[in-house]
Amino acid sequence: MRFHYLPGSKRYPDSEAEYRLLLQRQHTVLTDLNAPAELTVITCGWNTDDQTEPVDRSPELEAVAPGTYWRTVMEDDHLPPEFQVRTHLYAGQLANMPRTLDPLLRAIADEVTIGVILAPPGLDWLVHPYDGGIDIITATVAERDELKGRHPDWLSSHPQGY
Repeated sequence: MRFHYLPGSKRYPDSEAEYRLLLQRQHTVLTDLNAPAELTVITCGWNTDDQTEPVDRSPELEAVAPGTYWRTVMEDDHLPPEFQVRTHLYAGQLANMPRTLDPLLRAIADEVTIGVILAPPGLDWLVHPYDGGIDIITATVAERDELKGRHPDWLSSHPQGY
């Protein structure tokens, strides 16, 4: 399921008021999901060369989402090595509190980073914030529909829900 952060499916916040709305909606979703006090945070780094060792994440990302290297996933492994994308995944923990999550959420909204996943330790659900909105994967269709019913005005007006 996908929620949009800003009215009219506006993608990027232009003011502190829009950042506040974006953050408020993100925290509301986490509350609706009964998010625990500590969240698992997965972030990414990429490279397209033959390097198999994980790439260093940017200092900006490391500052807002500390994590340790977890694993590398190959994309397009049917292509020659020079065209393959290696996604290096890093996992860490962050307190589910505005002062610790908001810098990461703002970095996502500003496209400082992409590909972030937030989840409880048991991975009962997954939240993927992106610039413009949030994708949510719940354990059941009923949970998804309940969450969707709480915030119908956050849904996309696009017929396919983008």
